[in-house]
Amino acid sequence: MPSSTASFVLTTAAVITCGHLGTVRDAPAQLRALAGGAPVATAADLLTVTGCPGVSGSPPCTGVAWTGLAARVLAGGRPLLVQDPPPAGPVPGAGVCAGPPPTTPLVHWVQLRVTAG
Repeated sequence: MPSSTASFVLTTAAVITCGHLGTVRDAPAQLRALAGGAPVATAADLLTVTGCPGVSGSPPCTGVAWTGLAARVLAGGRPLLVQDPPPAGPVPGAGVCAGPPPTTPLVHWVQLRVTAG
């Protein structure tokens, strides 16, 4: 869902986990547009989860579908992935994990200099 207000642009350096604290890794689809020296994340990126312990009787989380998209800013022809301004500590991310509940990813760190709407 495109964001109409300015949100922070996600990069490959963002620290994101699934709800069970498995690590979300971003395989960037483009490497030219950078923020803070790291590639910006786009709707074409593949977000995978590693190290998810899951919950008893369920398979672990395997990936994340990010729904926070910049409405007006593109990189490589694709909308940037964005996250609303975070307060201190891990906050719910604008995406859905493929795995057992809770399915909301947690954003632990995101760069705070570049925004997009």
